[in-house]
Amino acid sequence: MELLQLKYFVSVAETLSFTRSARLLHVSQPALSYQIQQLEMELGTRLFDRNHKKISLTASGEVFLPLAQAVLFRADEALRVLREHLGEETGEVRMGCNPSVASYMLPALIASFRANFPRVTVQLVETGDQELTRGVLEGRLDFAIVTAPGAPQALDTIPLPSEDLFVTVAPTHRLAARRSVALSELAREEFVIGSDAFNVTLQTIEACRRAGFEPIIAYRTGSLESVKNFVRQGLGIAVLPEMALGGPHGAGLAILEIEGGLTREFNLIRGRDHSTTSAARALMLHICTSLEEQAALKRPLFQEAARRA
Repeated sequence: MELLQLKYFVSVAETLSFTRSARLLHVSQPALSYQIQQLEMELGTRLFDRNHKKISLTASGEVFLPLAQAVLFRADEALRVLREHLGEETGEVRMGCNPSVASYMLPALIASFRANFPRVTVQLVETGDQELTRGVLEGRLDFAIVTAPGAPQALDTIPLPSEDLFVTVAPTHRLAARRSVALSELAREEFVIGSDAFNVTLQTIEACRRAGFEPIIAYRTGSLESVKNFVRQGLGIAVLPEMALGGPHGAGLAILEIEGGLTREFNLIRGRDHSTTSAARALMLHICTSLEEQAALKRPLFQEAARRA
């Protein structure tokens, strides 16, 4: 059960209208309805009676409404107190992540965080999972976003929403008109990959091996943007994360789903035995809630638009 779902439920309960609530919450009505359905499934009971265009709270909904309102009030109050506290001092947060997270995920998150906490600065370290885990364990980092946390007994680990990986090819490639492809079909293809600092590089190689072949690596580059540019020029194919392909980032590429699916997990880690500053706690909370909201409201993927770019 997520705070976002409680917020949606309370809005619908107060307005008794999915249409009006969707407008007030700035979300699509299907996304709102889906989250309410997920909440009802988790609770094991219906919260609303839906009769044509009119809705009303069920008996369970009547009982649950004040409880949900109380939870949201406490959450809002906690954030308000923390904002007031941080507004009186300057804090610094030392966080770590891999390069793709730093390039595509963090800028918007840090910008929205700064709007609420303008006196908190963020010191960012970009490196691979092993070094990030070591930095958290040694206290050099307040927390980090990793894919596969090591030393779990010494870490507090918070799962974050995962993302899909996709095969990308040039628009002139033989596979460009396909909607999906099995990894085993790529055994004779030449790959463009990033450095080992990108966890997607290691994941690509491991996935190919599980599919029964060793990938032919034609080029290694220092950034995912250069990987995409090499692919655009027909110098090879690549497996890339969804965050690197959304909107204009995927222009000039044909993007194919991987049959059977291939996802990249994310986890937020912090040292179990280390104290965490109020500034770091505020940023961790902001990242977790923002990513959950983004995942809940995520639109259908962009393969068709990107394929035609």
